[in-house]
Amino acid sequence: MQTTESKVVLFADLLGFAALTEAHLVDLNLIKASDRPLAGNIETLLASQDNPLTRTFTCFHRSLKATIELAQMQHPLTAITFSDSAFIATPHFFQAVNVAVDFLKYLLPQRIPVRIGIAYGSFAAVRFRSDIMLDGGDHAAHFLGTGVVRSHATESCGIKGLRILLHPSVEQLLNDTVHNPQRSNRDQIRYVECSEEERNNTVGVRYEIDYWRFKSTAEADAWRALQNMWDTAPQIAVKHYQATAEAINRMRVGHGEPPLNNLRRRTLPRSDA
Repeated sequence: MQTTESKVVLFADLLGFAALTEAHLVDLNLIKASDRPLAGNIETLLASQDNPLTRTFTCFHRSLKATIELAQMQHPLTAITFSDSAFIATPHFFQAVNVAVDFLKYLLPQRIPVRIGIAYGSFAAVRFRSDIMLDGGDHAAHFLGTGVVRSHATESCGIKGLRILLHPSVEQLLNDTVHNPQRSNRDQIRYVECSEEERNNTVGVRYEIDYWRFKSTAEADAWRALQNMWDTAPQIAVKHYQATAEAINRMRVGHGEPPLNNLRRRTLPRSDA
């Protein structure tokens, strides 16, 4: 009997995409032009930036492609992407964490909100097929495993915001030097505990990745982008940015910074203050 391999699987979900699709025109010409910016004219490219759906879709997939290509230069992976989400499977925990951190840090300064769940379990890519006809098509992506189920459940466990959440199945890997090597700052996994209220979820998610590690200028840009998203968020989405800021505050405190009393401040205090 052929069995599946255990993998570390991340599931990334683009937040608010359904509402964007309902609110804005799906303009295929703009999407195609944004996908190949050097082949389009300047008027079309500017128009694509004026359509929030086109801009979000394009930034998400352009950043995802860059993240995957960077990771593939360092280790094998399997990536399965959809319009507003992606599954990525890697052999080791630190590799999935690096992919997740890189992806989120690509997107945040562009004001693209994403939440990611990471889990450990079985993963099998069984079949991918695309049969395109003149008036339609038949497309299939067959993949399965406990890693797929758990990573999706982790992302959708109810914890709000732009986060990289950890399923209980990966906690055992934190003390495994193969999955969490100590050889470099990049590969060493850094994580913090979710808030007490957030830990009360049905999946058992207790920890999240500390992704808030920037050089000073990049940190300022990322914080400003978060505040800009918060400013323009519809009321139903405000809770996501409140939760994100609270999580970042915990990460900063873990770095030795004093806690922020005002999460809506436009700039962060200097580290040497």
